[in-house]
Formats: sequence, structure tokens, C-alpha cells
Amino acid sequence: MAEESLYAVLGVSGASPQEEIVQAFRARSFDRDALQKGNEDERLRFTEWAHAYAVLSDPGLRAKYDQSGPDESFREKFNLALGLALKGYDDEMLSEYLRRLSFDEKTIEGLMAAVSRVREVPEAPSPRQQEGFEGYRKLGATQGWQWVKEGFLLFRKSPLIWIVLCMILTAIGLTLSLIPIAGEIVLYLASPLFAAGLMQGCRDLEGGGELELAHLFLGFRRDARQLLRIGGVYLFGQILILGIMVAFGGDAMEKLFFGTSDIDPATLPPAETSRVMLSLLVGMAVSVPLMMMIWFAPLLVIFRGMQAKDAMQLSFAACLGNTRPFLVFGSVFLFMAFLSGITFGLGLLLMIPLIFTSTYASYRDIFESSTHVDIEAE
Repeated sequence: MAEESLYAVLGVSGASPQEEIVQAFRARSFDRDALQKGNEDERLRFTEWAHAYAVLSDPGLRAKYDQSGPDESFREKFNLALGLALKGYDDEMLSEYLRRLSFDEKTIEGLMAAVSRVREVPEAPSPRQQEGFEGYRKLGATQGWQWVKEGFLLFRKSPLIWIVLCMILTAIGLTLSLIPIAGEIVLYLASPLFAAGLMQGCRDLEGGGELELAHLFLGFRRDARQLLRIGGVYLFGQILILGIMVAFGGDAMEKLFFGTSDIDPATLPPAETSRVMLSLLVGMAVSVPLMMMIWFAPLLVIFRGMQAKDAMQLSFAACLGNTRPFLVFGSVFLFMAFLSGITFGLGLLLMIPLIFTSTYASYRDIFESSTHVDIEAE
């Protein structure tokens, strides 16, 4: 039987860019500290993935492999160096040990660089880490940027369909907003149903399937009752926030919201302007807990089969426990919103789909054992 190619080991193709190779290795990686006490099969499996990644993540080694095939000498030396690293050897100890084996400096430098590349890839959770798992994972701040990158990989799989779907969704929203009161009520109630369908689209696309127009309306046919309950909470929350803002902003804010009379914000007296600004700040502050409750709730309903109440509670807890990555995540999209403004809205063609795909990536990272959005973890 022919030896499995390094690309097949990681589940990628020969045309895969570096970013996909990194994510494929990460999806197959697990807690490396636990490998010191793990069984031999776990170490061998990890070593196989790590060797494939060490070769394919280096442009020179990858080009050599593509041209000449596997280098058994490098494999043996790398496996030795990686085994020592997994036993706790730091860089100084490892390089000294390799010198004692009479490896030349160029070989040592190459092995050290390969081991470092493996070490630098963030760990994916191991089965051991799932013991006592309480429903979500707390992650570091840099994961916020990782979600955006993984979301872009999903977008890139089917960019035209993503743009079309989001344009249709935007058109539906604008149309409903033109219908006084009833249109906005329907929009808030239906938002989780649309979101659930697009999240299922992300999962299907990730698994090698196609993103289709039908995904946009899938939530209306699946778990619709629970998703509508989430929409009801979203609607009630928005009404409550509106009432709070009017209470703080007074007559000026009421007129701005309900259009009971013509009002020019630029002509408001300083005292009224201050109240309006305070009202807006209070509104943004009280909107945050609501968004935390809603953010992951549709995904938890369709992927975990949770009841709406439990899904919203878990969503809130997960967002609260991951404040740092969400600050980074939000900052990225604020910057994208700025870029969209100065490009006359063209940036929205990328930004809106990326919100959905990155949200899916964050769900995978926080709630599931695999974090990669392209390769199915073993």
C-alpha cells in the first residue's frame, strides 16, 4: 500500500495555502502537556501530524517534498527532536542534545525551527480537557482575531453565494423596516431564524457541502419554536431598551425615535443635547447584556438541541467568560465598519458575511472540541 501523503495526513490538498495548513494541524492537535503521560498511540498520532505540518509549513521543505517526495532522514531526526521536546526539553537543552549526537549546525537549526513551528501553533482541546467541561471554554484575547481569519476561510469557500444571501437578508430587513411597528416586530422575531439557517450553512460548507439559498430559510423549518422564543426575548429587550433611552433622553429622544414632530439634533439646546448623548450611552450599555444572551443562542438551539431559555443563559455565560477575545473581535469589525464608510459601503459586501462566518468560528472554538472551520477533526 502506498504511503499516505503529508497532505492527506492533515486532510488538505496540495493547493492549500499556509493558513489552511496551520488550521488543519491545529484541529488535529491536542493538549501537548498531556502527551508526556499519554499512551504511545497518542504520541505516534501527534508525531505524524506534527511531521506533516513541519514540512508543509516551511516553503522550502514543502517545495522539496512536492518535487522529490518524503525525506526519511528528516523524518527520523524530526521525530527524535519532537520526542525530546514533548518530554520537556527547552530549546537550549534540545540543541545541546542534538550537538552531542554529532548533528551539524545547519541540521540542528532546521530541526529547531521545525519544532518551534509546531510549538507556536495554538493547542486544540484534548479529550482530557473535556472532563468536567461545563458547556463553554474560556479563551485568550488573540482568539478574537483567529475567529475573523477562520471566518474569512469559510467566506472564501463560496464568496458569491455569501454576498447574494446577505444582500437578500439586507433587502428583507429594509423592506420590513418600512412597515410601521409590525415590520420591526417581525424583523426582531425572525432574526434568530435567519441566523440559525446561515449557521447551518456554515457547518454544511465546512463539511464539504454547498451553501444554498435554502439555508437562509432553514430556521423556519427547524427548531422554529425555540428560535422564535429567542426572537421574542430579543424583541422585548429592544422595547425595554427603547423605554430606558426615552426615560433618560426626555422629550427630545422621544421625538427622535417616534417622529412626533420635526426636530434637528444640531439645533438642540446644550442641556437637551447632553441628555440625548447620555441616553445613547445608556442604551448602548444596556444593549450589551441582551446581545450576549442572543449571540450564541440560535447556534446552541440548532447544534445542541437546547431549549431557548438554557441556550440564552449559556450564551450569556460564554460571552461573559470570553470578554477579552470579544473585545478584539469587536474592534476588528469596528475598523471594518470604518473602512466600509469611507468606501461608500462597498466594504459591507465582505463585512456582513464575515460577521456570520466568524460567529460560527467563535462558536466552534468556545463550545466544541474542534476549532477548525475547514478540516474535520479526528
